[in-house]
Amino acid sequence: MSGGSEPAVVEVRSTPEVTEQETFEQWEAAIARAYVPLVVTPVRSGEFRARIVQSRFEDIDVSTVSASGQHIIRTPRMITEPGEPILFASVTTHGRGWLSQDGRVGEMADGGLMLYVSSRPFTAHFEQSWGVVAVQVPLSRVVGASGVSSERLPTAVRFPPDGAAGIVGRFFCGLAQLQHSDPGQAAALARHGTGLLASVVQLAAGDLPHDEPGQALAKQRALAFIQRHYADPELTVDQVAHACSVSRRTLYRMFENGDDGVAAMLRRMRIERALALIRTDPTRPLLSIARAAGFVSERQFYRAFKREMGMTPGEFRIGQA
Repeated sequence: MSGGSEPAVVEVRSTPEVTEQETFEQWEAAIARAYVPLVVTPVRSGEFRARIVQSRFEDIDVSTVSASGQHIIRTPRMITEPGEPILFASVTTHGRGWLSQDGRVGEMADGGLMLYVSSRPFTAHFEQSWGVVAVQVPLSRVVGASGVSSERLPTAVRFPPDGAAGIVGRFFCGLAQLQHSDPGQAAALARHGTGLLASVVQLAAGDLPHDEPGQALAKQRALAFIQRHYADPELTVDQVAHACSVSRRTLYRMFENGDDGVAAMLRRMRIERALALIRTDPTRPLLSIARAAGFVSERQFYRAFKREMGMTPGEFRIGQA
């Protein structure tokens, strides 16, 4: 992803020359390119219009979407396709609908913010025309920054616009507008997007952050460095501290609010990567998955997996079948 460039615009609409089926095939293809593959069906016959304006920044995407009524499904079969899991945050700008994931159903309306993930099935429905500002960021980045595992994420829960999540939602809405007038400033502000989403997740999960003044930027640098290198089994705390120009003691202090600080964050990132590999490649040997996720040995992988998930990797794989 990059910043500072003009947003990409995609529009589809039915015409006398383009059938409704052809229009929806174009729309599904556009959604797959911009987000993830989905099954989309109309809720009524007649003219259909849809538009995506997408801005891709260094580690986060922000887009505006407007369309006619439709039904959207992310099926289990689609989740088997390779790719890093994504956290989506949607702010409803007009219209009304609902989204279902993880056994919960949340209303999408009136500026509310909602979270959902690409690594598990979900369904959305809009009866009439609708619009959202959609944010997407690698799930592992938010998990690492927040310390909240993907299984604890408050998916399909509506956050009202008058709370802390509403402030974050308005930030992303403003960012989408700023990209049109000043892409450079938008790219500079977008660097804080992952941290803001992590704060929403922490607040929703009851894990309030307690950063000391002046540590926020250093902590974000450390998180970004760990995100880039977590799959390296040789990664050490000293390497992280050196790359972020802080002492080992300062690094530990920045993450001391977690269960066991830096090590816990690194372990969660690796487990999230392993979970994605197990889900998308059910026949891949567990030793290969362990190494791809950054574990030195299969034994270390089993121990860390059971600590985080309460079961062995093999038991988790059986449950996914």
